[in-house]
Amino acid sequence: MSALALLLKRRGADVSGADPDIPPALASKMTREGIIIYHTHDSSHLDGVERVVVSSAIPEENPELREALRRSIPIAHRVDLLRRLAEGKQLVAVAGTHGKGTTTGMLAHLLRCMGWDPSLANGAELVEEGERCWWGRGEHFVMETDESDGSFLKLRPHTALITNIDRDHLNFWGDENGLRQGFRRFARAVEKTLVLHESLLDLPQEQIVPAWSYGKGENCHFRLLELQPTEGGAEVTAETPDGILLFSICLFGEHNALNALGAMAVAASLGISPKRAAWAISSYRGIRRRLERKGEKGGVLVFDDHADHPTEIARSIAALLPLGRPIVAVLQPHRFSRVQSLLADYGPALAQAQRVIVLPIWSAGEKITYQLGDQDLYFQIRQSNPGQEVHFSPRDTLVPFLRASLRQGEVLLLMGPGDIAQTAEHWEEIND
Repeated sequence: MSALALLLKRRGADVSGADPDIPPALASKMTREGIIIYHTHDSSHLDGVERVVVSSAIPEENPELREALRRSIPIAHRVDLLRRLAEGKQLVAVAGTHGKGTTTGMLAHLLRCMGWDPSLANGAELVEEGERCWWGRGEHFVMETDESDGSFLKLRPHTALITNIDRDHLNFWGDENGLRQGFRRFARAVEKTLVLHESLLDLPQEQIVPAWSYGKGENCHFRLLELQPTEGGAEVTAETPDGILLFSICLFGEHNALNALGAMAVAASLGISPKRAAWAISSYRGIRRRLERKGEKGGVLVFDDHADHPTEIARSIAALLPLGRPIVAVLQPHRFSRVQSLLADYGPALAQAQRVIVLPIWSAGEKITYQLGDQDLYFQIRQSNPGQEVHFSPRDTLVPFLRASLRQGEVLLLMGPGDIAQTAEHWEEIND
């Protein structure tokens, strides 16, 4: 929503918005750009408003939404306005359960390096550019899509990339088959080129548009041959339609090397050679809160990560193992519905961490209708990983607990989309 608000403001609209949980740094940035931020929800915020834009996280009883209905003010879902903004441009859409924000940012950075001046709407801020969105004069609009509420089905991309499909958002899709059918419908809407991870090659049941593949298999158009971890990321060896390429990335983990190959495949479909794409990707520093290295203090190296799905958690921990240091994983679980549907998967995902600290579930505004307590996940992880040091910490005692327990030489990995991000922003205070 913040990316959409900033885009609208930069296109000349007067914009205001309400979010009790908006991060202070983001609120300050938006205020500096002239956007009015309310930290509560109240019907009075609609005075003078001509249109209301909502996300699927807004409940029916929201006072602004109810007042908009009472006044007959037009209401639009955020994807409807994003679609309007993209009219007249070639939409390059990135979808998938994991990695889409990183890959979206990578594609926008890549096209900028080519001098193409694309537009961007992403869910997270690019580290190098310090922006999650911008309006470009070029013909391409690079957009991160959202499958959680099915809203990505409203888009008709010129080019699309699907990174993966994993069990998630089943409260909306019903089951894994429903989720997969949703992605299949998204794939059918692509007009020019579809780029797929090798695990998804059976997704289009018929050949609709030309498809490029990437992965580790022999038949992939872009194939990962070797990954050599480095202190600042990795050296990647890949087979491409133009031959073998060796290039570096400033990101950790095999999953990010595969994200890079997916971005290169999209670039190739747009006419950019793999060699030039690799050159551009080598300067991409990622997006905020995606295995973001915050720094080191007192011998403790701190990383901040948005991960909360078990697959993401396992990949983030695996990406840090080559550092050869004990990993202390702090997890703020996200949404009761997600934790309940994936409860048994968290223990195995955290198994390679030396110590685990579990916080109460961040509901993200979700109505709590699930028979799930804050400590149920903690007990499940302990049962799954006997012998592992696992703790439960209330949110307000996390920093004192870390100060008392962190040891020199460890890696501290802070994970979750909730307000744990504020702890990561003040990471230097953790080890005072």
